[in-house]
Amino acid sequence: MKHYIRSYWTKYKQLYKKGLKGIAAFLAIGAIIVFVLATIASRGMGVIFNEVMARQTMMRGTVTVESLTATPWGTLSFTDLVWKDPEGRELLTVPDGKIRVNMWDVITRNFKASAINGIELNDATIVVDLDDNNRLDFVPASPDVNKPLNEVEPRPKPPKKTTQERQEELGKKVRNFNWDGQHLNLTITLRNNQLEIFQKNRHYVMRNVNSKIHLDSNRAIRIDMETGKFGGTAIGDGLTLKGRVDLKDVLKHRMPQLDLQFDVKGVDPSSLGFGDNIHDAMTLLTKVTGDFNRPLAKGRVTMPVLRIPALTFENVVGDVTYQDGILNFENVNANVYGGKLEAKGIYNLDTRAYTITGIAKDLDSSEALKTPEFVVPVSANLNFKSEGQPRDMEVWGNFWSGEGHYMLIPIKNITGNFHNKGRHLSFSDVTVNTNITTISTDALRIDNGQLTMGPLNITSHGGSNFILYDESFDEIDENMDRIKEGMKQAGENSKRASESAKGIDSIKVSDDVKESVGDVKRQMDEVKDAFKGIKIK
Repeated sequence: MKHYIRSYWTKYKQLYKKGLKGIAAFLAIGAIIVFVLATIASRGMGVIFNEVMARQTMMRGTVTVESLTATPWGTLSFTDLVWKDPEGRELLTVPDGKIRVNMWDVITRNFKASAINGIELNDATIVVDLDDNNRLDFVPASPDVNKPLNEVEPRPKPPKKTTQERQEELGKKVRNFNWDGQHLNLTITLRNNQLEIFQKNRHYVMRNVNSKIHLDSNRAIRIDMETGKFGGTAIGDGLTLKGRVDLKDVLKHRMPQLDLQFDVKGVDPSSLGFGDNIHDAMTLLTKVTGDFNRPLAKGRVTMPVLRIPALTFENVVGDVTYQDGILNFENVNANVYGGKLEAKGIYNLDTRAYTITGIAKDLDSSEALKTPEFVVPVSANLNFKSEGQPRDMEVWGNFWSGEGHYMLIPIKNITGNFHNKGRHLSFSDVTVNTNITTISTDALRIDNGQLTMGPLNITSHGGSNFILYDESFDEIDENMDRIKEGMKQAGENSKRASESAKGIDSIKVSDDVKESVGDVKRQMDEVKDAFKGIKIK
């Protein structure tokens, strides 16, 4: 019995080994045959490429390459690819790149869109046009692709046609790229590309575009993209786009669903119409969700510093939402001259019109005016408005203060209104209350750096009232300047005398100090004489 089992096992092992060897030989022969066929196919890849381009229906027009090489593993390397529409206009230019295909489909001449596994484009110029539903098409490049980014046409004008008219045109439009529901499953790699985008009435040119996009038209698109500087409707340092677009049931007329992180860095506020000369960088960090044709973005806006006429904000941080071309800012906070700002606003990306309201609290007047002699805590209601042109930015509001002082003069409070447009800053209903007087004026303007002041109404708490007119201001200003300079000099002389007298029991006041004090007294007398000429009302 044992001999029988041993004999059976020996024969089984021999048959098993022969079977394995047969399978291995079959696989090896099959691999060799596929390799030979692939090699033969790769050598005729130029003919195959031309045949495929002639039979494909997605890309309208003609696609040609300067040279084409292939490997048996399905990688086609090309140079100088050019796609032209039937009218001869260039839709895409690619200096060099690669196409990866399924070689079995090539061998069997089963040329379908699904045969392409990957596309790599290097140093290409890509121009896309997105319709009202964000459907993609390829169009010829504009002259702006060769301009500096700050000269790219922003095209901010709103569309002249109604939405219904635009939708009717979409059905009649001849498209250069037609997907037609074909199954696509490939990876698209972009290296150092230039991208021009037309979207409704918006226009962007982006440099140094690098991305990896995996597209499965039955499931989803996965995107990982980063760009360099861009210009057009907005100017900035770059953007990143990462995440997923769900394509499930798209063929059943369900809109693709977005789940993306979209960050825009170093946006120039002046390019958006926020003032004519405001270039402090703004960063938007947002999460994008919703339908592909109507995305909703929510996130944060940050700016290290924002300088506008007469105000400098630091550490600006707030919430932002975007939908249908509207940026909505909420809970914006910033530091300003030792105080705090709280603001909100709305910005229209297409018309560039905006309104912003806010309240600034406890600003340090000496820091804002760069005048250490004038110290009061100031608060203000702020309003910013523009209809879309950088130079029409208008700022207005009212302000009030707490107790402080100007030089040695105590101040109880200050109230008033202000208005600023262009280089023209005006104040009205300004009232300064001290312990002994109330000073008010209805006219105070700064035009291109020149101060113009109307009459000052001065009312003492004892009941007397008088008005200071323009002819008195210059003389008083000169005397006040001399008084401040004299006080400064007297202080310095006194300091020097104190330092030189350390350790001496008896100190003799120097002649310099006496002379400085005398000068201050004489200048105070000159101010009194100037007030004698004031017209009393």
